[in-house]
Amino acid sequence: MISKILGIVLAAVGFIVLFFGMSDTTIMSYVYSFIGLLIMSFGFALLTAGRPKEEKAPPPTVTEIRCNDCDFKEIRDFKKGDYVLKTVEELCPKCQTGMTIEGVYIIREEPKETYNV
Repeated sequence: MISKILGIVLAAVGFIVLFFGMSDTTIMSYVYSFIGLLIMSFGFALLTAGRPKEEKAPPPTVTEIRCNDCDFKEIRDFKKGDYVLKTVEELCPKCQTGMTIEGVYIIREEPKETYNV
């Protein structure tokens, strides 16, 4: 809370210094303008500091498992520890032989189309 108040005060002081710095065309007015911008930027940095960032959930991930002998393929949710070419414990439901992970994929969500009319 104190940082927010300090940010507002610094932004206001920076604006005032910037305003008075722009009133003249001497070299000192450029210095005051620069100092005003610098103080304003510190004020705005304090205002926006400490906000929690939006954490996105990890994208949905799937694992593709294929039979070693026949053409059976299964896609299931990703489990921790899955990697490509890992032999899985499950047997093929068609021929009862071993299966191997052929791929791990992230499912991309289609962006929502927005129309600006």
